[in-house]
Amino acid sequence: MTDRAQRRQRRVPGGSQKRINCRTIEPTYRRLEERAEAAGLSVPRYLIESGLRDEAGQWSLRQQRWWTERLDVVETRLIRIGVNLNQIATVANATGDVDPGLAGALGYLRAAVQRYEEILDAIDPSDSERRPRA
Repeated sequence: MTDRAQRRQRRVPGGSQKRINCRTIEPTYRRLEERAEAAGLSVPRYLIESGLRDEAGQWSLRQQRWWTERLDVVETRLIRIGVNLNQIATVANATGDVDPGLAGALGYLRAAVQRYEEILDAIDPSDSERRPRA
């Protein structure tokens, strides 16, 4: 499946029933095109998503999906490293020997937590309550 096909909005069964037409001057249209392109949307989709936001500064649906995907990747990494650390701890408790892979696993954990913090900072840098406790 192509990138464009993955990003394409699903059609509404029976088609969209309403059409909106508007006119604007060239400089305004260019600004809308630039902003829509930056958001990865068509101009009509950009106008719809911008108009339907509850508050100024709220994320578009595309931005919400993008951040959700990033958080899913970090969550998967944290789950995987948690399983590995649990296995290492089980062996260490049973034998008294520390697995040589522990340093690598902890490095992976540090990288995942750092990425998680970067994403949370991008979402809301002022919300310190969302940060994981060290």
